[in-house]
Amino acid sequence: MPKYLFREGVDVNVKGNEIVITTPYATRSNPYRQKLHLKEAGAPLKELIKDLLSDGVDSDQYSTLQDKKHSASTHLSPESQLKTLYKKGLLSYEIEGCNGTAICLLPNEPGLKQQPCPEHNEKIKLSEFGNIKPCREGLDITTPLSPATLRLQDHRLYQLIQMLASPCTIESIRGFLPEDLCVHNREFISLLLMSEVIGVCNNNRNADIDAEAIESGWSREDLAFHCHTRRNIVIFRRDNSHLKENNQNNPPAKHQRIIIDRVPLSRLSNKNYNSNFYQIIRKRQTIRAYNAKPVSAEALGTLLWYSMHTREEILCDPGLPRSYEGLLRPVASAGALHSIEFYLCIKQCMGISPGFYHYDSFDHSLGKLSDLTVPCENMLALAVNTTCRAPQAASVSPGQAQPPDVLIVMASRYARNASIHSETGLAYALILKDAGSIYQQLYLVATALGLAPCGLSFGSSELFEQASGMPRNVECSVGEFMIGNPK
Repeated sequence: MPKYLFREGVDVNVKGNEIVITTPYATRSNPYRQKLHLKEAGAPLKELIKDLLSDGVDSDQYSTLQDKKHSASTHLSPESQLKTLYKKGLLSYEIEGCNGTAICLLPNEPGLKQQPCPEHNEKIKLSEFGNIKPCREGLDITTPLSPATLRLQDHRLYQLIQMLASPCTIESIRGFLPEDLCVHNREFISLLLMSEVIGVCNNNRNADIDAEAIESGWSREDLAFHCHTRRNIVIFRRDNSHLKENNQNNPPAKHQRIIIDRVPLSRLSNKNYNSNFYQIIRKRQTIRAYNAKPVSAEALGTLLWYSMHTREEILCDPGLPRSYEGLLRPVASAGALHSIEFYLCIKQCMGISPGFYHYDSFDHSLGKLSDLTVPCENMLALAVNTTCRAPQAASVSPGQAQPPDVLIVMASRYARNASIHSETGLAYALILKDAGSIYQQLYLVATALGLAPCGLSFGSSELFEQASGMPRNVECSVGEFMIGNPK
């Protein structure tokens, strides 16, 4: 039997004639769950709330109530409130079979819409952006654009996913359903469409729910990442408070590494570089061709000093339980976390021997991790190949690109961001924003120093792991930048 129930995470408190319903949702700007106050609630409304908390409300009753005229109800009538609770994403919708709950619709946010079963034999299809995830109860199907999760709990329905990968007629769905579920076939198909995980096919044989995203050229990965990190509504987790208790295992701002040699760097160059800020902005450009003279240790040290040196260590949010170590550098970083470290693959540099180095931003020095190994050579070769593919590199044709004197690899200590942003899900998005800030800083400082800067759009986590010996899930490479002397 199809029915509505309060979804998991909803809290209901009844005091006299007042009902307070606390949603499982919060927003990015407000970590507190929203509340719905129903004052002067009568016995019928209280009975409805009781049913939604226990056995549920028959969906046929909902349909009947929905058709009633406003003259027969007030804003506190059961029929009106049931409709409101559904729109606010507080009710799950499920259909039972002989094995218990067979399929259910779990809202992820407010805004669910009613979708009647099509009268004609239209074709329906699973979204191109669908994601299938096993859970304890069965299989969860979601898309970045859907306000709900479609959960298949009856194993007899698992084959439905394969069927809906291609356009599928309504009649074929009816024919597929087991007898105990076929009696509710209209409600079943309506539930599929309400999930917005499955849509009606258009003339291009795509689900109508995907049409705009496909036309705009979104990939599955980009759309999932964008929607996950930019969605305003977040689901409150019962097992974690928004402000986490002080965790002594929070990664420190400075991470110790094993080095075989240390190279001190000069902090300031004695050369009189053109320091007019607006001229530097106008001159800023990508340069991919280098002369034979290597960059100097002095220029490299000045580049690193004005781009990434640590000016000060600070305590962030000192009055809160989540207080943590922060840093101040010449570039911006969300929450002053500065989780990005610099690794330098040095092919040639006057005053510094070739090898793979880590930049210590605290004492402004390079710690040598290894000589120029095969993984380092492969990273340099990858940088060359990436440069050759750049469509705007008119001065560089395939086969003529040069390896840079220095390849800077930006690697993030993910745990630094995750320790603060595990609730919001923004850790990786903020790391990429930090990387963008660093790219521009490197470009401007390199331009001021008269160097040839080039930011790369692609790098290899595998090669970085091999070169650094650091597991890619502990420190993940998120950007690369080439430096040389311009031709």
